[in-house]
This record gives sequence, structure tokens and C-alpha cells, in this order.
Amino acid sequence: MPDQFKITTMGRYCVAGGEDVQCLADVSATDEIELRRLAEGPLPKTGTRVACYLDNIGLMDGVVLHGRRGGFVFQVVANAERRSRIEARLAWLRTADDRHDQRKAARIVPVHREVQVHLLDARAAKALVADLSMTGAALLLDERPQVGATVTVGKRYATVVRHTPEGVGVAFRLPFGPLTFNERVIL
Repeated sequence: MPDQFKITTMGRYCVAGGEDVQCLADVSATDEIELRRLAEGPLPKTGTRVACYLDNIGLMDGVVLHGRRGGFVFQVVANAERRSRIEARLAWLRTADDRHDQRKAARIVPVHREVQVHLLDARAAKALVADLSMTGAALLLDERPQVGATVTVGKRYATVVRHTPEGVGVAFRLPFGPLTFNERVIL
């Protein structure tokens, strides 16, 4: 399926009796899903049964088809009704970019918009805050860290949750409190 239909989302997978391993999933359809490990943990062997929870999609069971560098592809094991629900969720997520306001928290445009974004490898990039909520921010920047990457926005730790045409969306590890959140906040 073309990349325009692919949904990339955070998640975690688990092999029976093992611990959860944080991952990034590329989902194009309800039959095969590619997972990339984000944290240290075992990569299951071909034929192994896995359970996977994907943010915005839900819990899925499957069997590993084959390994890939740093990850694997698994075949979803689900009945027709479950596949239909997953496909409906994917269709909704594919059109989410066309909808205007999907975020939960109210947003503001801060007075102090310039901010330094520090990447995991100690590089820093200058960014502008497009808008800000108590739980995250939309940042305008040229370099786009991958979805799932940990960054520091000013002095706040955040996780990249989506790419936009102009930059990235991040979710803060610790949201702002109602008393400290206003247009004059400095990241």
C-alpha cells in the first residue's frame, strides 16, 4: 500500500511471558504490521506469537512473519469483526489530518515563540512554537526527529508524536499546571 495510507504510531509488544518492549509501528492494513523496537528488548523469532498494543488503534495479536533490522513484521490474527473495527480506526486516522481540531487541550500562541530543541544525540535546533497547550506543542523546525524520539523543548522533556508539513508535534512528559500556563510562559 502507498505511504500515504501508512499510519505510524507508538506502541509496545510482548512475547508470552516477557516484558513489554516499546516500539514504533507502521500500519498500512489490517493484515501485516511492521514494528521497530525503540527500547532494549528481545526480537521474537519467526513463528512466535506476539501481543501488541498500538496507540490510537488498540490491542492486536499476531504471529511473526520475518525479522527486519531492529524489528519485525507480524501478521495480525483477528476475526472479521475485529479486522473491520481496526480498518475503521485506520480510516479515521488517515483522515485526521483533514480535520481541523483534533487535540484535547486548548491551545495558545505564546509571546516567547523562539525555543531550542535538543535532540537525543546532543544536537540543538532552533524552532518556533506555532501553538502550545498544557500537554504539548506544535513546533516549526526544519529537522524532524522521528516519531517516538525524546527531545528537550527549552527545558521540558517531550516525545515527538507526529510530523507536520512545517515541523513536529510533541507531547510533554509533564504537562503544565493551570497556574503556570499562560501566554507569557517560557519553555
